[in-house]
Amino acid sequence: MKRNKQFIEDILRVSASNIVKLLSGVLVGLLLPKIIGVTDYGYYKTYTLYIHYVGLFHFGISDGIYLLFGGKDYGQLDKEKFRFYGKAFMVAEAILSLVLTTVALTTLSGENRIIFTCVAVFLFANNTTGYYQMISQITGRFKELSRRNLLQSILISITIAVLYVIHRYAGVELTYRPYMIIYSFLIALLAIWYVFTYRDITFGKSVELKNNLKDIGNFIKIGFPLTVANLCSTLILSLDRQFVNILFDTDTYAVYAFAYNMLALVTTAVSAISTVLYPRLKRADKNTLKANYSKLVEIIALVVSLALIAYYPLHLFVTWFLPKYVNSLPIFRIIFPGLIVSSIITIIMHNYYKVLSINNKFFIKSLVILIVSGIANYIAYILAGTTASISVASIVTMLLWYYLIESYFVKKFHIRWKRNAAYILCVMAIFYLTTSIDNLLIGFVAYSSLYTITAYAFYGKEIKTLLLKRKAHSKKTPNASS
Repeated sequence: MKRNKQFIEDILRVSASNIVKLLSGVLVGLLLPKIIGVTDYGYYKTYTLYIHYVGLFHFGISDGIYLLFGGKDYGQLDKEKFRFYGKAFMVAEAILSLVLTTVALTTLSGENRIIFTCVAVFLFANNTTGYYQMISQITGRFKELSRRNLLQSILISITIAVLYVIHRYAGVELTYRPYMIIYSFLIALLAIWYVFTYRDITFGKSVELKNNLKDIGNFIKIGFPLTVANLCSTLILSLDRQFVNILFDTDTYAVYAFAYNMLALVTTAVSAISTVLYPRLKRADKNTLKANYSKLVEIIALVVSLALIAYYPLHLFVTWFLPKYVNSLPIFRIIFPGLIVSSIITIIMHNYYKVLSINNKFFIKSLVILIVSGIANYIAYILAGTTASISVASIVTMLLWYYLIESYFVKKFHIRWKRNAAYILCVMAIFYLTTSIDNLLIGFVAYSSLYTITAYAFYGKEIKTLLLKRKAHSKKTPNASS
């Protein structure tokens, strides 16, 4: 009970910071396109597309630490060794950042020179932050993680609000550059804050290089497959954007990327579960993992499919406030239900592969899907030549990814998978059907009603049991306190 309570508290703590992060994301996602215009927004989204790949350049060190020390208490960490790990890591990242900066300044020109210089700065800052965030997660120190997210969100919100005031009331035409540069600087500033927060495992006496360099090699050996698997996941989820970025003009890419920007707003709201789940799973035995798998998939499917209701207010807002991006709505409609599938894969399935130490299997399966996704996107482009066709191809490959990744648990755990799979397909079909209705109010009511009916049809017994438990718990709580 104590562990369950702590788990819920951790989720609520991270969720609270994620709500602020979500509000910040709303400001950036919906005000920035208004401030800088379509073409400049396309350049900015090119920057955000490539910063997703900088995680590869920690070469598995952070992920190796994540896998080896997951579930440890902070006091159990060897401070002298971690001081060495941190210094070695930051020196390596600084060198990589400097090399990328030099390449960007000497070989690129125009907007690409500015974009990739900022990517280089982001590489060092983000990977340094990621290293310390791993320590926060594996040791269950979610306060630091929440505070960092909160501080970042506040600073970004202030930045975007100031830029909006300058544009709206001072009449200044702004490009993407000021926000991109300020954003990169803020990430660097927050990396410094993290170093200071964890100064007791950063500064001071550390172990000798010659006797402990093999530890770094071990982290890379263990963690790099997970790093590459994460990269494959990122590529699968962003490959269609990469295709559009390369094959279409900047304005077309801006509109396409905006659809994913709206998708990210909802993703932020459910990501708290993933953050706190791994340390808890790491402490569980195999029988517990097996018993909880289908339940966890069920919960994520229910929560995310409920979140699809956000399509309707977002549709109204874009039509009213951002008419230049109204062409992104058909793309958003296609990709939005895929959030159910991608959330289950990244939040539940991938964490299970990590806990069971079978990252290589996840990588191989994801690599297969990445190749299939590339082929599917290319065929879609050749046959139809539209961004919508590429979106459809990405949804199809995502469903194949889900099937391939879950096949391991079906074979090894003999889990009950048919009901969850049927529910996901049913809800996706309902979403596509109801969003085809021209009247948004009728569509909203239809989706809400059909979602409720479907949820109870598939999981009525579980929902009733959960509600009864919560009711019983609420009655016991006052007595316990007295």
